[in-house]
Amino acid sequence: MSRYYFHLRRDDQIVSDVEGDEFSDSEAARVSATNAVRELVAARIKTGQIFSDEYMDVSDEEGNVLFSISFHDVVQDHLKK
Repeated sequence: MSRYYFHLRRDDQIVSDVEGDEFSDSEAARVSATNAVRELVAARIKTGQIFSDEYMDVSDEEGNVLFSISFHDVVQDHLKK
């Protein structure tokens, strides 16, 4: 198991995840991150908030960003279904 960190990024603002979560591999971390973004977007829509182009950057234990998930892309993918 490896620890992955999910940081929120909007413009030049970053909210760092200091605890992280353990996953068997980066694909499991990607699935969890995508689900987390879906939940964040849904919560903002319910409260009438507009989300700008935001991202969730997922990094490993050394701080290397492995991938980024765009809030916009998650919404677009959901609308295609």
